[in-house]
Amino acid sequence: MTISWFCQWDCIGDRAGEGKPALDSYDRQGLVALLRGCRGLIEGHVFSPASAHDPHYAADLGGSPVLVLQLEFSEIADLERCLQANGYLSCLADPHFLPSLNGAAASHQAMLTRRYPVAEPQPVAAPEGPLSYLVEYAGPAADEQAWHRFYVGKHPHLLAKFPGIRKIEIYTPAVVISDLPFSLRTSMQRNKTVFDSAEAMNAAMLSPVRDALRQDFHSFPAFEGEAAHYPFHTLSVAGTA
Repeated sequence: MTISWFCQWDCIGDRAGEGKPALDSYDRQGLVALLRGCRGLIEGHVFSPASAHDPHYAADLGGSPVLVLQLEFSEIADLERCLQANGYLSCLADPHFLPSLNGAAASHQAMLTRRYPVAEPQPVAAPEGPLSYLVEYAGPAADEQAWHRFYVGKHPHLLAKFPGIRKIEIYTPAVVISDLPFSLRTSMQRNKTVFDSAEAMNAAMLSPVRDALRQDFHSFPAFEGEAAHYPFHTLSVAGTA
């Protein structure tokens, strides 16, 4: 099972409204180059906010992170080396490395990666690349083991029924030692579904599958905290592993 390191940048203070920072083309190019040279990285994903419609979360898009990274490693030691004070990824903490994100604060969390099958995983190329729908359950749950058992026992099979779905991944927390000066996220769970485009996601959200998932959501064991749902354009970068 691989380790996924999530790092996200959120607006702080007055920048959380209009005019919030966005990753520009120069910083994106530098970020891609960084990921290509990352030893031990299997694959990295750069998530930039997208506009897509989920009828159950349509009002929440304004709170989307301005950038999310998902870096996947096969060995926890490789990731921890990168997260040392002078490690390969320490440049992410340098405000001069991604200046277009000035006004955003970074936070991070490492998680175990669980993959589930889909009927047609081969994507169809779209002009803006794939569309990833990222979900984060802050938690806690009254009984987290019961919550996770319920979720993985039912939700992946429902998600796989979405028309045009290309990937399903579910993430649970892992303990990774880091020296980076970022706040630590303590989310109970994350998950990701991938579609060819925003239009493909919109079509999926209008299918009966979305209502079935919502019904399942209301049957979850008791939990607290936000259930954040945000769509992202996705740029994937192969690492050196």
